[in-house]
Amino acid sequence: MIVKSNILIIGSTGRNTGKTEFACRIIEKQAVRKEIIGVKVIPVDKNESDCHRGLEGCGLCNSLTGDYEIIKEKAKDTPKDTSRMLKAGAKKAYLLLVDRNSLEKGINAVLRILPDDVLIVIESNSIRKVIKPGLFIVINEFTNVSVKRTCAEVIEFADKVIEFGDISWNFDPDKVLIQDEGWIIKE
Repeated sequence: MIVKSNILIIGSTGRNTGKTEFACRIIEKQAVRKEIIGVKVIPVDKNESDCHRGLEGCGLCNSLTGDYEIIKEKAKDTPKDTSRMLKAGAKKAYLLLVDRNSLEKGINAVLRILPDDVLIVIESNSIRKVIKPGLFIVINEFTNVSVKRTCAEVIEFADKVIEFGDISWNFDPDKVLIQDEGWIIKE
């Protein structure tokens, strides 16, 4: 298990819970104090041909040929989550496309290319299986009756589970702060 207090992981029980917006609000507020790197993790099962999000068309998941691929985001003006992180103030942003069986190998490769003295915001549920971060927040949609498998596997490790409904959360992202080169929640 990788232990890193400079990492904040944000996961969710389902889609459309405002996870990227929550991450971007934290980045926007804290990037003035400390350099922040954004990372979006997409775990794939190379044995499945279906999109893990139930979508068709982009082909990203099927493009993985090795254990992982690290893609550096360059644009601030696209709707992609990594682009939104850059626009919010992240110094750099990366997409880690990784085989589910190679999560530790993939995230270690990402960590090797990042400076040790930065703060990292990672969007993922699955990565919590291999990283014990400074803070792990899970966002749950108010009316959600089911929890996606990747979240069910790690939700017990959440430092904070917040609720999302309509267009807001029941927890202010401004309460996620930097302290001693790591992440904390100010209740």
